[in-house]
Amino acid sequence: MTPKEQILRFIQEAYADARQLDPSAKSTISGKHASKNEVIQELFDGMSTGTARIIIEREVSRQISEEFKISPLENKGRYYIAKIVRPDGGPIQRLLIDKQTGSVQMVGR
Repeated sequence: MTPKEQILRFIQEAYADARQLDPSAKSTISGKHASKNEVIQELFDGMSTGTARIIIEREVSRQISEEFKISPLENKGRYYIAKIVRPDGGPIQRLLIDKQTGSVQMVGR
């Protein structure tokens, strides 16, 4: 199962559990009440930066994550861009994270 499939399954189960506890409750996005269609649209728009961070940590080797830092993510539409940087702040490599598929690609500096 891909990371995105895992995330979608988790979200679906969370909504199902919430409906079982209170069937009259509506879903919320950012603290606001949202219709089912709005929740589904948010899911199709892609992943959050938190989810992208989790995927990066799974994809990047332990050695890289221990020796170097991952810069804050930049939202570039369908993709997030992160940089692997040295402790002094110098860039080493850029990572491209596809919001729709969860794939991580290493691209130039």
